[in-house]
Amino acid sequence: MLKILVSHNLKVFHVEGERIVQRDLSNITRPEDVLCFYDKNGLQGFCTLGDSDRWLDLETLTITRAIPTVAITSEYHGNGHYSFQYGGRFGRANHLGGLDFVAEHRNLWETFKLLDIETFHAARRIASHRWVLGGSDTIVKLNLRESNFDHVTFGEKKLPMEAFFNSAAATKHLPRFIFFDGWKVHEAFLLNPAVVLVVFGHGVALQQYCECIRSIGSLAKYDGTILIVSNIEADHLKGLAPEALRSQIQVIPMQGSDQLDYVGARLTIFNTSLLDEYQPILYSDVDIVFDRPIEPFLVEAVKARRCSAQIEPFHQIATSEHTGSTLVQADPFSCEGLRGFNGGLLLVPNMADHARYIRAAYQTLVRYTSQHGRKSIPFYDQSVLNYTLYKLDDFDGEPVSAHTQIGGYDHPTDPAYPRGFIHFWNTAEKHLAMRAYIDEAEKLSQA
Repeated sequence: MLKILVSHNLKVFHVEGERIVQRDLSNITRPEDVLCFYDKNGLQGFCTLGDSDRWLDLETLTITRAIPTVAITSEYHGNGHYSFQYGGRFGRANHLGGLDFVAEHRNLWETFKLLDIETFHAARRIASHRWVLGGSDTIVKLNLRESNFDHVTFGEKKLPMEAFFNSAAATKHLPRFIFFDGWKVHEAFLLNPAVVLVVFGHGVALQQYCECIRSIGSLAKYDGTILIVSNIEADHLKGLAPEALRSQIQVIPMQGSDQLDYVGARLTIFNTSLLDEYQPILYSDVDIVFDRPIEPFLVEAVKARRCSAQIEPFHQIATSEHTGSTLVQADPFSCEGLRGFNGGLLLVPNMADHARYIRAAYQTLVRYTSQHGRKSIPFYDQSVLNYTLYKLDDFDGEPVSAHTQIGGYDHPTDPAYPRGFIHFWNTAEKHLAMRAYIDEAEKLSQA
């Protein structure tokens, strides 16, 4: 039997060099170094999760002794409570943030619980992130200060600890899990967003990037991960971003030689594992301004059941080459009346549900252009996305369409009435139009 040792204040014990330290579930850097209780053929002791042969020496309380003393005595006290003794003294989670065997009597500090490994990983995941409760727009976190190994506080709910974590562990669908408060059922959705940008070259795209990233900080007030796919040096891209955003930016190096590379790269990153941990994922062209706080949109997006983008009512996918008619006519399917969408702002709720669809779009793009030529699909990846996501039934124009406007000289927009995003796709000198809009929006937000 190998189980995670948990103290009365819902902390685990982490091996750090020659020391054993208590760690919150949200602050575990190396899960393999977490201390476990191990019953191996009747020999009971403590070892690390990553190596059951790394026994804790009970005399020195180190993990590196050549011939460790490992035998402890365990006792079960009901309700999942255990105590452990060595040399007639009880093990305790001490006030110095470590572990020792000095107590003569068992009280709260000398009482522990043992978690299954899957339950421990589920608990870490819950503790490390924010969550959105289904049926509401409430963002909640696990409140470790008000939790113990009998009950946890999740938002405003006080729940039995093991039942709550076991519910999460039993849910194989990682982006969300179902739990119960008595007979009341709830669903919690992971809120761990990523915004993805693609920037190639030092021309107009870089000018637009400067305005786009500026709006993500000042108007959207976004505090999550930003992934930038680019052939530009990471330090240069970070230096052009608002200082407050620089620690959130990760640059993914990628090379491009032609237009297919430049626009198709947005699908390439979805064909990797880099986005697997995030929910929701929002790809944005750099000619888009984020014009109001983004968190309400992200809360809505985590609950979306399909991918989403801005509908273009003037394009039908069966007849417009802007939105996939080249592919649809070559491979007809039932698409009467389906309006095309613009791929410049693409919401993928999560990869667990949608990777197979978005990666199918990547495969279609590679297969078709390899057979017919790199310039064979009008509007490249946008056409492929329309064809693939509609055919595979993984597209819904909401919520992106409701929050997106077209910007530019032919589509005047008022910063006093922001929806969330403005796409300056039809504007000459886009970065100047974007800058003027952001300047005015920032003045209004500070008024």
